[in-house]
Amino acid sequence: GHGGAAASLSSTLSNMSAQQNGAGANASAIGAGAAPSTGTTGTPGDNEENGYKWSQTDDEVEIRFAVPSNTKAKYVKVKYGIQSLKVSMSGTTLCEGETWGHITVDDSTYTIQDDSDTGGRELCITLGKKEAEQWNYAVMKK
Repeated sequence: GHGGAAASLSSTLSNMSAQQNGAGANASAIGAGAAPSTGTTGTPGDNEENGYKWSQTDDEVEIRFAVPSNTKAKYVKVKYGIQSLKVSMSGTTLCEGETWGHITVDDSTYTIQDDSDTGGRELCITLGKKEAEQWNYAVMKK
């Protein structure tokens, strides 16, 4: 009687794997359809203002400053307000003013990373948006 059990188990397993493969195909098709629309908010949408580049998605705004290659995170100070941003580096203010929309401070961060375009470094500030709206500008100078 063991032969019958093994055969039915193997057919159950192959059915399960076929369903998973089917689901996987659907998921990747959905993902592929969504990719071009989200990709358009990246680099082509970069705006240059007041010495920085910025881009946005529904959830966040990314502001990028070119910085010297020896820049360390400890040189950088970023002050997030509900609707304001101040960025300074080594005592020099790079940007200070009112943001277009309200910021979720807990979702806002910054990093210093290599800038693939220039071969230098860039300070990248990510602001979490409180509302999913399109911003007309990132920071309005005081």
